[in-house]
Amino acid sequence: MPVDPNRESWKPGMPWEHAIEDMEYIRALGREMGGPERIDRQHAGGRYTIRERIEKMVDPGSFVEAGPMVGAAEYDHDGNLVGFTPGAYVMGLAELDGRSVAIGGDDFTISGGSPHNVRKHPRDFMQPLAMQYGIPYVQLVEGVGHSSKADEAEGHMGLPAGDMWWRAVEMLRTVPVAAGIMGSVAGAPAAFALMSHFTVMVKGQSQIFPSGPPVVRRAIGEDLDKEALGGAKMHVHESGQVDNEAESEEDAFDQIKRFLSYLPDTTAAVAPRVETGDPPDRRPEELLNIIPPNRKRGYDMRTLVSHVVDNGEFFEMRRHYAGAIITAFARIDGYSVGVLASDPMKLAGAMDGDVADKYTHFVDLCDTFNLPLLIFLDMPGFMLGSHAERKATMRRGVRALIASAEADVPKIEFNVRKSYGVAADAPTAWASPTGSTCASAGPRASGAASPSRAAWPPPTAARSRPPPTPTPTARPSRSASSASAPPSAPPTAATSSI
Repeated sequence: MPVDPNRESWKPGMPWEHAIEDMEYIRALGREMGGPERIDRQHAGGRYTIRERIEKMVDPGSFVEAGPMVGAAEYDHDGNLVGFTPGAYVMGLAELDGRSVAIGGDDFTISGGSPHNVRKHPRDFMQPLAMQYGIPYVQLVEGVGHSSKADEAEGHMGLPAGDMWWRAVEMLRTVPVAAGIMGSVAGAPAAFALMSHFTVMVKGQSQIFPSGPPVVRRAIGEDLDKEALGGAKMHVHESGQVDNEAESEEDAFDQIKRFLSYLPDTTAAVAPRVETGDPPDRRPEELLNIIPPNRKRGYDMRTLVSHVVDNGEFFEMRRHYAGAIITAFARIDGYSVGVLASDPMKLAGAMDGDVADKYTHFVDLCDTFNLPLLIFLDMPGFMLGSHAERKATMRRGVRALIASAEADVPKIEFNVRKSYGVAADAPTAWASPTGSTCASAGPRASGAASPSRAAWPPPTAARSRPPPTPTPTARPSRSASSASAPPSAPPTAATSSI
């Protein structure tokens, strides 16, 4: 609703009832966001407003807004309110499936989420609150970054202060952070979206880039539309910059909730056990015939995993990037675990540079949140050929070895069919020399150039080692944010023999 120019605002000496009415009046102005016309424009583009997104995502009636009266106000000479622009960020506390979270998002109906005359940012309240309370933080991002009108108002171009990132980094080391990229996102909002443990974007609706097509066109002469420059095909399937794609905003909300359901509230805790009703001692007969007798034939690793985990359910992360390895979350006897599994149908399960980065990122993520790893290994080694060399496969593969050696969480590894070379030694080198691991092999498994885990530790050391305890990693370089994936090279036709 527009501001009523004839309404008298509360002033000292007036009854307190009038002050309370004023507060509700300003809250109502804030709920109007950018006004009916801009809300209609948002809906015409197939997108919800930020208030609708929060309402649809959180448990009914659980959202408590923070700063609902923050905005840019204009008063006349008599002290009466004549203009009000709400802050373009809606945030507060809520519950997801009964679990407390801090949540917020950009209001794109107000200057594209970047008003020049008011600053309302989660780093000033919600991010510190998430860390103080030890609860997950969810951000629904749709903003375009710095406003040029702010520069005009200041009379000079804004210079980076460098002080807006440290709290987001601290959050990555403390609590789960998940981001939904809900529309076109550029500049600082794009960077904040990627400073998350999990990112998801809506196919055909979301784009993310440092700057949009007009700036790209002026700067380097490349003429692309928003989708080609920064859509899901680019960043979920090719660059790996964003973890998952969603078919709709509702699907994105559901993916964020599923991701968080496997994680604890902080890096100093363990995920709660969930009653799944799946007996841990069941023996699925289907596993007997999943692996073909012919070693040159592939099989469906996801089907194998589904027979092992509780109720066949797992949540896959980064399925469309670096497909030779599967990274997912699941439960075993109700306990949250990370799942790493080779996919023999992609590069025969070989490790190239992108696969190595995907492996490293997921190991760091699970280690950060104290999730044991369940590994199904069927890896012929590093990918070979000139294309693999151009992607710095072995250098990036060494980082996978380092991630395994640094991991502190327990691991159970199954050598499903083959385990060759340095690449396959990454999961085998887990937490050496003091880690808690268990490795076993199937009847058709084979390996080479990999030392046996049975050789370490010797019996006396094994008896004297204290039981592992879950501890937070709290290492800045191990924050496992979604921004860790480098750009990938074009697809290759090379394969690795079985």
